[in-house]
Amino acid sequence: MDLFLAIILMTLITLWTMILGMRLGKHGSSSSQFGIQMLVVGVFSFYFLFVWNRPVLTHWLPHAALIVLANWHAVMASFFTGMYLSSGRIGRNRRLIVGPMTLMLVGYSIVAPVLGNAPTCTPGSSASSLISQTTPYTCSPAAAASLLRLHGISATESKMAELCLTRQGTHWMGVYRGLKLMTQGTVWEVVAEPFSRKALLSLRESPALLSVDIDTDLIAANYEHGFRSNAGHSVLVLRADGDDEVIVFDPAPFYGIECWDREVLSWVSEGVILRLVRRDGSTGDAAVSTRIRKVTLQTDKSRTPAGRQKPKREVIGRV
Repeated sequence: MDLFLAIILMTLITLWTMILGMRLGKHGSSSSQFGIQMLVVGVFSFYFLFVWNRPVLTHWLPHAALIVLANWHAVMASFFTGMYLSSGRIGRNRRLIVGPMTLMLVGYSIVAPVLGNAPTCTPGSSASSLISQTTPYTCSPAAAASLLRLHGISATESKMAELCLTRQGTHWMGVYRGLKLMTQGTVWEVVAEPFSRKALLSLRESPALLSVDIDTDLIAANYEHGFRSNAGHSVLVLRADGDDEVIVFDPAPFYGIECWDREVLSWVSEGVILRLVRRDGSTGDAAVSTRIRKVTLQTDKSRTPAGRQKPKREVIGRV
């Protein structure tokens, strides 16, 4: 329902901006048209460069349907389409061809996040707090389900794949949606922030989902890492370990709990940290800390740095 209402709202907004563009194109003077066009281009350029696809969106639009509501590309396109359709300087036939085609693309961009079906996941154990992915595309749902379980919220990879709008991969706004819906009515709320090593090391025993893009060009040729070039990946950060590394759970098969040190973190080109905080503002949770210690207890002495002394990572999981 949240996505349906968001799509209706964005459709109405794009229709309204198209009508504004048509009125300006028909009745506005050349100077006023030019001035408004430059203003619109300036505003949306700022949005695309500094706001779009960044965690700051969650502060302005803290809604589960953020992945639809944040699509202001369609709003700008509909405004200029309206001006194009009403311009007397453009031939009628050209307007009848280009205008409707552009509006179709605008409509497609609004509904694109909900098209398709989530991957079919294999049912796993309901006892473990940490869930490994069972398809090549569900690292984010598996990590999100694990994060929820550590906070005492029952979740599965399959359920999160549906809520997070996973297709051949998962956008971080989709993960935000899944976590937002699963924490409704609980003491937890979702916080998103841009990746930084400092932010990760400050987590201590507060787990977080880390959705990252890895720059494989920075990795030595003889280092068996398994990350795919130009493909994102999600892991669950369990806690910081000292001042230079974090302990993560990688949901990809054959990996599990690893140590990501300063070198591994330096490969991250960009990323988003998603974590759960208490709505009352209090920090720390004994139950969460206990679950983290339980899942890491048996691996503290045997864990290895990411990519070393383990089977070579396959494509599965690096999407």
